[in-house]
Amino acid sequence: MDLARVAWRNLNRNTVRTAVAVLAVATVVAIVIFARGLMEGSVESSFGMYIDNNFGHVRITHDEYAAKEALLPLDYTIDGLDSAGADAMIDELEGIDIVQGVLPRIRFPAVVQAADSVVRMVGVGIEPTREQKHGALSGDVAQGRMPQTDKEILVGSGLLHQLDAEPGDQISIIFSDAGESPQEVTFDVVGSRESGVSGLDDSFFYLPLETARGILGLGDEATEMLIFSSQAGLAGDLQGEVDALLVERGSTDYTTVVWNQADAFVEFFYEMTRIMDLVYVMFIVMGAVVLSTTLTMVVRERTSEIGMMAALGLTSRDIVKVFTLEGIFMGLIGSLLGTAAGGLLTYHYSQAGLYAEEFAMLSTELDLLIEPVFYFAFSFQNLMASFAMGVVVVAFACLYPAYQAAKLKPVDALHFIDE
Repeated sequence: MDLARVAWRNLNRNTVRTAVAVLAVATVVAIVIFARGLMEGSVESSFGMYIDNNFGHVRITHDEYAAKEALLPLDYTIDGLDSAGADAMIDELEGIDIVQGVLPRIRFPAVVQAADSVVRMVGVGIEPTREQKHGALSGDVAQGRMPQTDKEILVGSGLLHQLDAEPGDQISIIFSDAGESPQEVTFDVVGSRESGVSGLDDSFFYLPLETARGILGLGDEATEMLIFSSQAGLAGDLQGEVDALLVERGSTDYTTVVWNQADAFVEFFYEMTRIMDLVYVMFIVMGAVVLSTTLTMVVRERTSEIGMMAALGLTSRDIVKVFTLEGIFMGLIGSLLGTAAGGLLTYHYSQAGLYAEEFAMLSTELDLLIEPVFYFAFSFQNLMASFAMGVVVVAFACLYPAYQAAKLKPVDALHFIDE
């Protein structure tokens, strides 16, 4: 007997019930694909923002600077291994095989006296050539260009709006140097940055590292170094290699931190992505429960038929196969429909994005580096994994009702006709 054909024919015996079971599986598979796409897209965008702008894959600072970073002090800088200078230290770091690049930076607080208010901001000394190879800064230049020479700055678009300025204008910026003496320097605005994140666009301006060192009274120093490997997943290995170099050279005043442990929000969000894998499985289980319940009802209604099948010579194993195949067919159809629906929806939002106004306001208030528009991650890996997860979980969910059908004794099952 062709058991697969029998199982397929049984799906049409109660089309409403079959449709409900298939719809339940399709819905949860679509939800899983949608949720995975949203989470992976958000993670890729949000973590990328923190990696490119704040931490690299591993960040080096002075021990004391890390403890007082909110004040952006200039007292605790990185002056190299054995105080041989930051530039020489960068050369040694880039000599490590796993290191792809190093971005030295100097951050310092500053203000501009506008017409009727004082605008606070943060200056960042950068090496333009290095920034074009790593990080997101050069790619966010919306107008003009990166600063290259003395007294040139790149300013966030929101900050320019606050200052009522534009590329081509001059801005006089007030700050304190390393000796805590007030200074005022007039800069030429050569470009504007538009990252889409208000925390960056409204508060930061960028100038060449050598210019920053000169106006702040610093030598061959930096307040931080962002180190990049080929991918974020290698950050732990990268940290180990960097720490080994620091220990070997006796530079115990410096500390390293991996990108996913450098910020409370990033650390929490990173752990949430791991927990979500369990949540996805639970969604699939919910659909499988509906299917399992449906099959249990089928077994109850077809008890006498099961007895007839057994009386005609079908073994318990054959009966298990019939009901398992029936459930697998429903799971396959449901998973296929859910994969198609979830895939289309995810692809749409991967192109158009999903704007969350309330979340945008929250990220601004909490100073989070998160874009207000979420672009979903569309990948065939997500589609195939969700489809396979749906089929496998549903197949296991079918085993219990199939076993219940198989253990019915033919005499008892046939006697059910009289009840």
